[in-house]
Amino acid sequence: MNLTTFTSRAAAALVAGVAGVISYQHIVSVAESAGEHRSAAVLIPLAIDGLIVVATLAMIDDKRNGRVPRPSARFALAFGILATVSANIASAQPSWTARAVAVVPALSFLIAVEVLARTGRPVTAEPDPGDPPSASQDAPEPPARARAPRKAAARRSAQQRVVAARSRHPEADQAVLAKRARVSLRSVARYDPGPAPGPNHREHDQTPELSDVTG
Repeated sequence: MNLTTFTSRAAAALVAGVAGVISYQHIVSVAESAGEHRSAAVLIPLAIDGLIVVATLAMIDDKRNGRVPRPSARFALAFGILATVSANIASAQPSWTARAVAVVPALSFLIAVEVLARTGRPVTAEPDPGDPPSASQDAPEPPARARAPRKAAARRSAQQRVVAARSRHPEADQAVLAKRARVSLRSVARYDPGPAPGPNHREHDQTPELSDVTG
């Protein structure tokens, strides 16, 4: 923990402590004026403000573990906020100024608890075009592009099987060739070099034999 983090947390804890003490006194006075026994009046603020702390920590724990915050924690937080704000307002004189001043400790306590309990989210900065590529930019290609080399290798393998099958079965038709090479007819039509020329095969431009002319 660096000095800045320590100082900010210490300041938030100091604000929470001061605000908590003032809010505690306000709630105690309201409880006593309502007829509660002294022993109960001094414990009620701890139940209210403690409920806020417990609910906040439970919600943070749920989010850190990838869970939706439990409904009981949401209800506990809402109830604690309502109770402490209401008690602080009730402790003030019946004027808007007095009530506004009395509610400040309760709100300060709530905000300070949030600051202490939660952490900020990391900032994702846009890369500078002039910067060298980072490790994240060297990540593997998207799936569609990553499949292209595999498809090319599969096509080469199919072509090699077709050519090899044709060399072994020079007179076979394409259906038999597809079965022998274990490829589709479409692959045979694409890669088949055609039947190998036989011993009696003659090109069209070959000069006729003399016996063929004389009959």
